[in-house]
Amino acid sequence: MRRPDEDHYVMVQCFRQFGANGAGLDTWTIRLPGELQSERETLEAATELACDIAATYSRSAWLLDETEYPLKSLRRGTLG
Repeated sequence: MRRPDEDHYVMVQCFRQFGANGAGLDTWTIRLPGELQSERETLEAATELACDIAATYSRSAWLLDETEYPLKSLRRGTLG
């Protein structure tokens, strides 16, 4: 799969943070080229916002894995 252009697309990526008790907390970030747009606690909420941002700016939204490899192009309702 061709790597999405980070200078053009909306990107959604999960970051896991570990607290003092060792429990993991996932935070989903939504980025527009070079700029953090928002963070969400669930993939569903992050996808919804990313699709809204992508539609506003006439761009595609992509879900990335933890290594920034593209998993899939996002469209509203694709997590069903």
